[in-house]
Amino acid sequence: MKCEMQVKARRRLQIPVACVVLCAAAAVFPQATPQRRAEQQPTFRVESNLVLVDVTVRDKKGDLVKDLRKDEFTVYEDNTPQEIVTFSLENIPVALPENVAEEERPKTPVVNFSATPRPEQKKEELKDKRLILLFFDLSSLSTEDLVRAVTTAEDFVLKKSTLHDLVAIATYSTTLQLVQDLTNDRDVLIKTLKQINPTEAGDAPAEDLGDPSTSEDVFVPDDVQFNVFNTDRRLSAVETLAKTYREYPERKSLVYFSSGMTTTGIENQSQIRSTVDTANQSNMSIYTVDARGLSALPPGGDASRGSPGGRALFSGDAIARQTASLSSSQETLTTLAQDTGGTAFQDSNALAPVFDKVLSDTQTYYILGYYSANTREDGKFRKIRVEVSRPGLRLQHRPGYFAAKQFNKLTQTERDRQLEEALNVDRPFSDLPFILQADYFREDGGRCQVPVSLQFAGDGVQFEEKGNRREAQLEFIARIQDSKGNVAGVARDIVQIQLPEQKAEKVRSGQILYTTGFQLRPGDYKLKFLVRDNRTGKLGSFEQSLQVPPLDTKKLQISSVILGNRLVDAKENSQGVEHRGFGERFRGMEGGRDPLVIDNKKIVPSIGNVFVNRQTLYVYFQVYGAAEDPPTKKPHLETRLLFLRNKTKTLESQPHFVAEWTKESKGTAAVTMAVPLRGLKRGNYTLQIHLRDNVSDTNLFGRLPLVIN
Repeated sequence: MKCEMQVKARRRLQIPVACVVLCAAAAVFPQATPQRRAEQQPTFRVESNLVLVDVTVRDKKGDLVKDLRKDEFTVYEDNTPQEIVTFSLENIPVALPENVAEEERPKTPVVNFSATPRPEQKKEELKDKRLILLFFDLSSLSTEDLVRAVTTAEDFVLKKSTLHDLVAIATYSTTLQLVQDLTNDRDVLIKTLKQINPTEAGDAPAEDLGDPSTSEDVFVPDDVQFNVFNTDRRLSAVETLAKTYREYPERKSLVYFSSGMTTTGIENQSQIRSTVDTANQSNMSIYTVDARGLSALPPGGDASRGSPGGRALFSGDAIARQTASLSSSQETLTTLAQDTGGTAFQDSNALAPVFDKVLSDTQTYYILGYYSANTREDGKFRKIRVEVSRPGLRLQHRPGYFAAKQFNKLTQTERDRQLEEALNVDRPFSDLPFILQADYFREDGGRCQVPVSLQFAGDGVQFEEKGNRREAQLEFIARIQDSKGNVAGVARDIVQIQLPEQKAEKVRSGQILYTTGFQLRPGDYKLKFLVRDNRTGKLGSFEQSLQVPPLDTKKLQISSVILGNRLVDAKENSQGVEHRGFGERFRGMEGGRDPLVIDNKKIVPSIGNVFVNRQTLYVYFQVYGAAEDPPTKKPHLETRLLFLRNKTKTLESQPHFVAEWTKESKGTAAVTMAVPLRGLKRGNYTLQIHLRDNVSDTNLFGRLPLVIN
């Protein structure tokens, strides 16, 4: 007998929760990128009360209007007129015909931000310049799609770009890389594009594991976790690019080449909202390009995979699922484009029109600046409306912005109200980004223990100097709602950190891990978490659905699979860390058994499943409902781990046998394995788990994503 193992998707949220571990090691989780310092650059709205709005004006024929004066514009903020203090027209010259003599062409200096430190850049160098970012998503692009995308970009640089076009090039595989900053040097751009070698793209894209929805084989991998994990990382990379160029008020166009982006229900919605919000704050429009072009969906699939078995091919289910999968992979691209003022290009083999659209949208626009008459720093949304006195014109501009808020001026009541309001608003907060996973383990009485682990970069927290010590304070709040919207729990925790100067410096370059746990009955829940730095007022949030399945001993089942890179003493307490928790649900596992503790050692989850090849991979999960060997009255389980890359086996573990029940519960067995990652190259992998019950001859299979950095 064989059955399918459903490895539940790791729930990656953005919040804090009950035991704090300070890690001095370098950060390796998904949102850590080479652009971290750029992420921390303040926006102009934080530095001053000056608000900038770019406005595109067209007449009834759709032609751009270039002769409007400052006195013809009126700007309203929350229906209150504002005084325009800065006004400029950005008019990008069009490309001159090739037959124009060189001496007749206007002289424009060559600009290369990669060769000149940003503080030395002059504002005049951006005047009447078009800012374009080319972003190649190597984690999704196949070799053929990457060739098509790079070739299209090369044609644009050689044939359509001018010295007035400043172009930057970025790639994403397992991390975000800004391979070329803004420049109008064609030779540099072409050289950089050629370095994005399509023949090596197989190292970066996520491997194609086939389409389980079109097959009725007994082995069906669960790809939900891979999609949640990979999509949030890609969206976070787009958000980081937007933050990197936020300091420049000019309009920026991000051309995003990918082969689709699949989401899984509402799991990625918070990161989508955060990415769109950051892009709008940074005055960046996203133009998404599905490099797959016009996709043919022959019944039964194309030659890249085997035909589906069972009735799917004959009932029409196979082609319906293929169509739904394609539509789903394009929906997020459309959302990113429409919500940021860009355009989505898909279902076309011609990719070049994206650049025609970018050139058209950014040829002429006005930048209006005003000091808001509303001086209250209340953090609320301010609605912007722009009008012109000349009739018959159509205006396009951003709808508004969020006002700044000086956190140190808030009373304790106002701070409490801020957290409560943040818990109830739909807008995400990403000033203090973090990643989180929630897992589940069976407990007696029909409940499940749900350990929650959160991780964020130490340099995102501000430490205050107190003599030779450094202090920081973090505040966490969580709310759990059931499927009917009823609140299943609300809790809060304040963490006070006091460290010696040297240790605090190490923490800044490393990570902070925060863990807690909840007890929940099986069912569907909605979790919302917030974390706040009580020194600066920075907020991070994430909202996520969580399904807690019924776990019993009547059939072979497993808990969540925990992947970690180290073990710590279960009794180890972080020195210099004090908790002031409120609510019994937020005190973690103090009143009961911690499922992450094995033989007095606690496994530290690697949130996002990101490792380096010098580490050891620790794998832990519980097995329920295993058959009992009659002579010994004990289980007889066998587990193997297989590492796949591009459908090719790269590493296989030795078999691991379990022949004992756990001390806590008969009918529950624990699988713990350690595999050195030496020899594995950087890239995306799939960890395949094979569990076999040798007594009942039952097999369980499952797959999880894994990244080696």
